[in-house]
Amino acid sequence: MIIFLREKFIAQLFMWVIAIVFLVGTVFLYTNTRGGGGDSEGEVVLRVNNAEVKRGTFESAVADAMESQRQNQRFGAEPDKERIQKQIIDGWIQRTILGSASIGESEVTKYIRSDASRVDQYNLYQQWGAADIYADNIRYQLSSNAIQNSVRALELVTDTEAERAYQLEANKAKIKFIEFKYNDYTSIAEVDEAEAETHFQENREDYKVEEQINVKFIRVNPASLVTFEEIETYYKQNQQEFMTPEAVKARHILKVFPDNATDEQKAETKTAAEELLKTVNAELAAGADFAELATKHSEGPSAAQGGALRGRNPKLPPGDYFARGDMVKPFEEAAFDTLSPGEVSGLVETSYGYHIIKLEEKKAPETLPFEQARFEIEPKLVQAIGVDKAKEVASDLLYEVEIKDYDAALKLEKYEHLSLTAMETGFFNRDTANIPKIGSTWSYRGLIDELFDMEVNIRKVIEVKKPRQQDVEAYLIATVLEKKPAAIPPFEEIKAEVIEGTGQVAGLRKEKAKSLAFAEAQNLFNQRADTTSLDDLLKKYEVPEGLTADKFSVQESNLFSRSPTSNYVAGMGNSAEVMFAVFQMKLSDIAGPFKGDNGVYIVQLVEREEADIEAFKVDPAEKARHRQALIQTKKRETFANWFAARKEASKLWVHQDYR
Repeated sequence: MIIFLREKFIAQLFMWVIAIVFLVGTVFLYTNTRGGGGDSEGEVVLRVNNAEVKRGTFESAVADAMESQRQNQRFGAEPDKERIQKQIIDGWIQRTILGSASIGESEVTKYIRSDASRVDQYNLYQQWGAADIYADNIRYQLSSNAIQNSVRALELVTDTEAERAYQLEANKAKIKFIEFKYNDYTSIAEVDEAEAETHFQENREDYKVEEQINVKFIRVNPASLVTFEEIETYYKQNQQEFMTPEAVKARHILKVFPDNATDEQKAETKTAAEELLKTVNAELAAGADFAELATKHSEGPSAAQGGALRGRNPKLPPGDYFARGDMVKPFEEAAFDTLSPGEVSGLVETSYGYHIIKLEEKKAPETLPFEQARFEIEPKLVQAIGVDKAKEVASDLLYEVEIKDYDAALKLEKYEHLSLTAMETGFFNRDTANIPKIGSTWSYRGLIDELFDMEVNIRKVIEVKKPRQQDVEAYLIATVLEKKPAAIPPFEEIKAEVIEGTGQVAGLRKEKAKSLAFAEAQNLFNQRADTTSLDDLLKKYEVPEGLTADKFSVQESNLFSRSPTSNYVAGMGNSAEVMFAVFQMKLSDIAGPFKGDNGVYIVQLVEREEADIEAFKVDPAEKARHRQALIQTKKRETFANWFAARKEASKLWVHQDYR
């Protein structure tokens, strides 16, 4: 039982990591949809042909994706939940369609064995009972590649198309520009209350506040109820559990049997292995390093690591150690029972082929010190005894809270030593990233729904579990003190948000600043009649009160090409209008105003580089480069069109909550 608990804890931790790695449109969704899941997953929310995803699985994937994005961007904006939902739906649809090619077990196995890093990954997954997840992901990759290669196989590029692509890339421009930054005008954009109220009335739905609740709770942590003495006693009574097994470190050179080898082929392999053994022994006698010889001669996946082998026993120290049971029997007997450290074996036959083994080190069993073992013991005892203690405390405390109240209950002698505290969350809604005073919604998934489903002033013990596990994190004695229904608040309450904006809605002041920046640019542009340069034009600009002249200058971009996929002008910023207009202008032309992501621009074309078509025609390398790039683009477009058609033809249904 104790060993099971220990392995279960480590395996769950590892499986959680796996789930994060294969998050959007990956094995996690794929393997959970093939079988349809259990009733506990809730209603079906996605269906493609005969494959289904249920609400619990889908919401878990969304929560994981949002938390992963939060961790990656740290201090960035809150992840867009609707965008992430769409990405997961699209990824799942893609995986369902592209996973339809028939890929046999032998193809999967051959692909994994063909690369040492894939073998290592497979062994790692296998160690924790998750080899099927890794194999399914490989199967999907092979299926996807096979289908895409088939769809894209016939695409061709003509000389004319390659020439046009070259022209698009080689035609370059450089501009000077005056930038009217939106942010500069925010400080002088005036918004009166009447304007703000009119804007609010015209956009009322943008300011709708979803249902909110305020919760009072006491948190009982199982971890706080496991004592040092209990951990120490466990260690003393279970010494065997903390003993590392006998281990060895070895390298090998492998001569492999062909797949499904006949007796004749095995005999041929043995003859070749005997010759290889003579060669290896001769090179060793001449001073060669065994690891280098393994890299040179071995046909096994470990050749890239100099023939080093790694075991699967989690009790072994870091490094290339393995224990009994990690290797096939003949190999194990040679390494543990026959060879001494530094000794090289003769040929050892296994089901894989013939091995030449060098034993590098033997390690006797050792007992893990208590200072290290306690960090393994504590999480097991938390689940084994801490959870029961916490559940009992929470149940008793709920009874006392019902009779008295939160604060009075906590003053009872039997709870004083637990240092428990009653807290209020304050109002929050379902879409919050963090439940105030409790933690992130990802860490406490399901808790939000349970709290919002509770009636006001009803006290309840809620069991909170860790993400992707069945381990109990805490018990909450919770009461919903008050609920605010979804509503559009009165203008007076949110006047400041209407004017200055919120995280989701741009404020009226910013909108007016954009209009003001454009108007100022337009007024200056209208004065260009007798000017031939932006410097002369800028001298005519009357800087508005509240801004200073140093906010405005004539700047210069870098040379840039016209891009069909990007609006970025090098040295200036993003503006689709500028990107399009510049290549229609004549040298020295002044044009504008053009809107961009960060401001409004008046531009002057100051340099053009024209494509040298004749040079292109006699440059085979340049022609090949553009032809290849176009072929890849065409293949992507062809596949995108094919996939869109397959998606359209599929029996696709998405629950209205996620459309």
